[in-house]
Amino acid sequence: MLKTVCWYGVTAIFFAACCLLSTVVYAQEDSTAFRPQTYLGVQYGMNWNTVMFSPQIDQATLVGNRVGAVFRYVGQAHLGLQLEVAYDQRGWAEPREGLASNYTREIDYLEFAAFSHISIGNRSVRPLILLGSYLSYPVGQLETIPAGLAPSLYRDYYEEPLPERLQYGLAGGVGAEIYLGNLTLQLDGRYRSALGGIFSSSDNRFIFSNSQGFTAQASLLFRIFGGK
Repeated sequence: MLKTVCWYGVTAIFFAACCLLSTVVYAQEDSTAFRPQTYLGVQYGMNWNTVMFSPQIDQATLVGNRVGAVFRYVGQAHLGLQLEVAYDQRGWAEPREGLASNYTREIDYLEFAAFSHISIGNRSVRPLILLGSYLSYPVGQLETIPAGLAPSLYRDYYEEPLPERLQYGLAGGVGAEIYLGNLTLQLDGRYRSALGGIFSSSDNRFIFSNSQGFTAQASLLFRIFGGK
């Protein structure tokens, strides 16, 4: 599975490089054309995670971190491709009656994401829209069982490692970016929803178990090519 994730990541980067080269050639032919721009940067965010289980279970929101690197290529005015590689914490939390703490299952992922980046306007502060998809491979997991929970109340997946299932899904968000010369600060909020389950549907515990969540994050990007 990890090889599959890496292959998708390499393919996305290759596609971006091809777009970059083709647009640079076009811009050289027409000096009045929009000059493509290339950015590299870093990002940090926080996730508010739940899982869509069927049959349903009571849940609380599990908060996690997201840290990553960003590549953005703007080939046309207001329209670009944004690629991200990130370490992303997801999972879910279960409140248990009579206990002060929750049962939690945290899953750490290595994620590759690709977005259409749409900016609006020409001012130094611009609204933006992100639409895309992602692939995530689990690289670690942590289970926390409340100390006061009696073993007789354990659910059947407690103390059992989760299957290492490749996750994929759709994501989109809105935000704003602030242009400061060669530096750009991007602030955005996103919603993501997996199209596959954390548990396999064949094990008969859940019909589906799709991860979902909201992310608020900040990205700092430096323009390395193009522009004025």
